[in-house]
Amino acid sequence: MSIVPTETTIARRHDLDALRAIAMLLGILLHALMPFIGIPEEYFPLQDTSQAPWMAIGLYAIHGFRMPLFFLISGFFTAMLWRKRGLAALINHRFKRIFLPLLVGMVTIIPATWMAYSLPNSSLADIFDRTDSVPTGVQANPETPELFLAIENHDLRETTRLLDNGISPDSRHPDGYTALNACVYANSETLTQLLLERGAEPNYPSISADQNTPLHESAFWGQHKITVLLLDHGADPSIPNRNGIIPAVMAIVDINLAHQIADAIGLNLSRNEIQQGRQLVLEALNNHLTEKTDKPIPAEPVLDNSINLFEADPEYIYQHKEDVLTDLMYAPVFHHLWFLWYLCWLIAAFALWVLFAEGVNLSIPRWLVMPPICFVWLLPLTYLFQNQMGFEPDSYGPDTATGLVPVPAILGYYFIFFFYGALYFDSKDDKGKLGKYWDITLPLAILLVFPLGLEFATGHLEFRHELADRSQYRLIAVILQVAYVWLMTCGSIGLFRRCFSQESARMRYISDSSYWLYLAHVPLLMAMQFAISEIPLPAIVKVIATVVVCSALLLISYEYCIRYTPIGTLLNGPKKRNADPIAVNPVVDLSKYKSEASNNPYRQDPEANQID
Repeated sequence: MSIVPTETTIARRHDLDALRAIAMLLGILLHALMPFIGIPEEYFPLQDTSQAPWMAIGLYAIHGFRMPLFFLISGFFTAMLWRKRGLAALINHRFKRIFLPLLVGMVTIIPATWMAYSLPNSSLADIFDRTDSVPTGVQANPETPELFLAIENHDLRETTRLLDNGISPDSRHPDGYTALNACVYANSETLTQLLLERGAEPNYPSISADQNTPLHESAFWGQHKITVLLLDHGADPSIPNRNGIIPAVMAIVDINLAHQIADAIGLNLSRNEIQQGRQLVLEALNNHLTEKTDKPIPAEPVLDNSINLFEADPEYIYQHKEDVLTDLMYAPVFHHLWFLWYLCWLIAAFALWVLFAEGVNLSIPRWLVMPPICFVWLLPLTYLFQNQMGFEPDSYGPDTATGLVPVPAILGYYFIFFFYGALYFDSKDDKGKLGKYWDITLPLAILLVFPLGLEFATGHLEFRHELADRSQYRLIAVILQVAYVWLMTCGSIGLFRRCFSQESARMRYISDSSYWLYLAHVPLLMAMQFAISEIPLPAIVKVIATVVVCSALLLISYEYCIRYTPIGTLLNGPKKRNADPIAVNPVVDLSKYKSEASNNPYRQDPEANQID
């Protein structure tokens, strides 16, 4: 391998241009689905009143292959640019097209995203979600705010007076949470005991996206004494919330999140108090669960990679490692711009690889890169890193981390796809051997491998127990996820090679604009989602409306505010407006100057817009 350009005439891959653009634009649809499927608020704070959990299938189907495909194409175009221009030019190009947009985005798009994230978090009621249905026996009435105000103020005398005057201990606040929930939010053992002695039902859930019972909440904050009171008065520790999570699992959810929410609602609980209290909560829950199931949960939470953590079973408990490095990995620094940050690391690794390969005169045999031999080493490597991910609730596909320090498992995972893409470019697959059987692999992936993998990973379809023992769930889930990502990746490459091998002005425009659309869509999309979140329309209508309107507004902004501006130059290289037809001399014969490059309607360097 050489570190100097070896080829100066490299045909443009219009199919991969189009595929890259579609992969980026699928991100808009993916984020448009999030408010409707009950994603925990720490991952996506806005939850729509029109919930449609079935839409999670679409989200998982996209997430399971989109970013690996994008990184593979990124590696391909990186190798193309290096071969055409050399290593120094490659680094300069990527600095301008990736690193500089990332820096600009950090002071523009990311602050706007933070503002959008803050929209649904303006009150206590929003933290614990909005109402959608009310269980029988728990009703809000005009007098209940007095009761909740008394509870909030820890006013035992006033609370007692209101109950004596006929206010139900099962009263529900207009915002959806019960009086018992309010006692938990107030961290008041005394008021909790009072309401329970007055007949409050401990198993009534809060009306929210999660529908947590008071026991879920007390376990979340490590409120041991309140937990014991609830259990002694009939609280059932085996009742799951809407997401299938039992109270025991709430006791091991990220402690930093618990501390942040506690501060937001005025709970005077230190991080250490929550941590110590959770251990006692787990012991109390263990005693009650053992009486019913004879399956005690461990007093010390453990991680078992062979099972799905977030099933409604007390055995599915693990301890999240809490340290500074973890915070640097997962803190939401980059939000959806994380892919640019990871690309920077992978390009740096590619540069080191080029220098190393030159130093040892290393070359990779073509047969090792081409199918089917390539899958002999690609599949085990992908399994190795995929097996280190997927321990969050309802997780399918690769993890995402938005922190300053890349997560080794995630970086290693995308390293595989990026560097295979680079190797694939050098393999000269002129006949389209990769993805040749797309008409078989895509239906196989979508209709068989994906639903099976989703079931073994999440259990949503509730048939995996009929196919395998619980101890095998994790193994099968990871294998099927690996199979899905490669079937979809290769199949998509084959499909687009079949359908988009020729240059298209329309597709080229979409390719050019897709970078801007993806960078800027999140804050605009979230603002739109928030504006319509309480409108009583079907979820599918809202998704379509937000995707169409958001994309249209961003396309307009691209055409009139980005395309021919310094920002457009930063993203895609310089653009020239089409010349005025009147100014063109019709006498001049330009046919002898025609070339593949001159046929480009946008009149730019063939690789100028290749961000990846």
